[in-house]
Amino acid sequence: MTDFYESNARAYFERTNRIDPSPILEPLLPYLRPGGAILDIGCGSGRDLKWFKARGFDPTGLERSPSLAVLASDHSACPVTMIDLFDYNPPMHYDCILLIGTLVHLPKPEFPRAMSKAKRMLKAGGIMYVSMKAWGGSEEAGDGRVFQLWSDSELRREFDRAGLLVLEHTRSRSLLGNRDVWLGYILRADC
Repeated sequence: MTDFYESNARAYFERTNRIDPSPILEPLLPYLRPGGAILDIGCGSGRDLKWFKARGFDPTGLERSPSLAVLASDHSACPVTMIDLFDYNPPMHYDCILLIGTLVHLPKPEFPRAMSKAKRMLKAGGIMYVSMKAWGGSEEAGDGRVFQLWSDSELRREFDRAGLLVLEHTRSRSLLGNRDVWLGYILRADC
């Protein structure tokens, strides 16, 4: 899906960078140490990087779209590496990894590999936040993007297999104001 996000980088940035992510991110704060290292995989507009930086954390982003990577870095004043999750070899382990809507286009058979890769980037006992669109199956948007839809039980099964313990779970409407429902999970690496 890099092509869509690359071709529509400015519009996507404008649509998402002004949304206050506090309802999603504040529940993570009790689980994080002050100044902790955070990796935002698929950081998009850099909105969440900026939010964490303003609270004294050390956030870094990964973004597949070259144009979004530049916009995110400029917006957040944080380092953003233009690379795919599966190609990234981190220079360190992180206290927290964010996968906020990042894996919505990933075919379901690839999900375990993504969870395994992300978990290997965490420090022992590290925290991960994952959000996915709710329901089941998949849906194609009018712009041609295919979204994978997940049930709570499907995701919990995947997290269990990956050795990730569910600490908190939310079900909420999209912050974009559309009809989408998102499942959010705060997870701890069960080492």
